[in-house]
Amino acid sequence: MDENYKVLVPTDFSKQSNYALHQALHIAQRVEGIVVMLFVLQQKKGILGNIINKEQQEKYSVMVQDKLREQAEEISQKHNITVEYQLKHATSVHSSIVEYANEIKASIIVMGKGALIVDGKEMPSIGSITSKVLRTAKIPVVTVSNKYHSKGCSNILLPLDLSKETRQKVSWGIQFARLFNSNIQLVSALFSNNDFEVRQTAAQMKQVVSFIKKQGVNVEGEIIRPKGDEKTFIDVLKSYMQNHKEIDLAIIMTQQEDDFTHLFMGSSANAFIKESKIPVMSIVPRQLDNIIIGM
Repeated sequence: MDENYKVLVPTDFSKQSNYALHQALHIAQRVEGIVVMLFVLQQKKGILGNIINKEQQEKYSVMVQDKLREQAEEISQKHNITVEYQLKHATSVHSSIVEYANEIKASIIVMGKGALIVDGKEMPSIGSITSKVLRTAKIPVVTVSNKYHSKGCSNILLPLDLSKETRQKVSWGIQFARLFNSNIQLVSALFSNNDFEVRQTAAQMKQVVSFIKKQGVNVEGEIIRPKGDEKTFIDVLKSYMQNHKEIDLAIIMTQQEDDFTHLFMGSSANAFIKESKIPVMSIVPRQLDNIIIGM
């Protein structure tokens, strides 16, 4: 067992956080790591903070602790894996999650995306807390949709914009593929008919595939020509994932430059995370050289 590989999963006992807990369990099992459950009890300010007295707050805290202990023991016994748990009191839930991840030197955070119901229909969404953790976490964050989670990470989708620097994303893909003994499926889209761009894109894909193979990782690369109704790379990826059910994890970078972290989650990656039915691992590029992920 690698007790240094800690999979942190924030929970509020909702369906979404339970999906995330199952995903965290599968990841921890693959690397023989441990699962750490975290419940952040938000401290209300102002009038709301005065509604519940200290005694009531203490009783609620005990109830949460009991529930965490019960769930941790059940999972641990059923799956023969170490499950730890922690209750934190904080005014900011997302800050407490990120701070605790740093405190315990977690390797990865797994979170549910949250549910948005409109006229009785569930719509693609990312909860506000999850969104803030994605923007501020210093380690990879896996988001799990409301209805889907994988039982492993056997086939990793690595979307590449071959017109941009890809070193960091490819390096992360290789590290996780080694860690989980996974295959990598590289996908890029070509919207241009320019002969030079076509040749350049093909050459870049060939180079990346060759590099990954030299690292001892199974990889396949595919350059896709968008269909008539596919206007963006996100559209291409959605169609690709629908046709490749074997994919159980996608890896994306959260931004290309550190200064644009706050802008990124309102761009194409936000749409990808919202729409994806498979777990998505989001990575902050600047952390590549600073994090040990269990290798």
